[in-house]
Amino acid sequence: MIGKVKLRAFEHEDIKYLHKWFNNAESISMIGRTPMTFEETEQLVFKMRNAGAVIMGVENNDQELVGWVHFSNMVLEHGRAEIGVLMSPDYRGHGYGKFAMKQMIEMGFNQLRLNKIYLTTRGINERAIALYKKLGFIVEGTLRQHSYINGKYVDTIFMGLLSQDWRKM
Repeated sequence: MIGKVKLRAFEHEDIKYLHKWFNNAESISMIGRTPMTFEETEQLVFKMRNAGAVIMGVENNDQELVGWVHFSNMVLEHGRAEIGVLMSPDYRGHGYGKFAMKQMIEMGFNQLRLNKIYLTTRGINERAIALYKKLGFIVEGTLRQHSYINGKYVDTIFMGLLSQDWRKM
């Protein structure tokens, strides 16, 4: 456990929580997803797992599931993976996402021997961008008006973190 959270295997029973978090109004606007049925959420997790994703549940000190964090789009021969995180709306802004990301980054660089971890986020998600910068991610590019959310086009920000930079922090 680092700080406030522990990572554990993401279980099938956890999908009901993920479904609820995905369909939260703030999540929809920040992630850029349309509302999903339970079956669509279940299928997303199934497809990610079949593609080799590493999916972890995030638990607080009371062993409550408060989020999920994952590596997807892993290309081990090139030493890279995409990281994603989503916290329960009730637990956002309290440091849980930061601690979950730190643990996952450590796993990526130490156990999976990744050289680079990257992510995309919406330009309107300023709180997430600030967190990612605190963790050492740098903006590598902006895809202008790349997503259509809540009736308007928004930028998608591409950010990356190299193993050598993480180790200097």
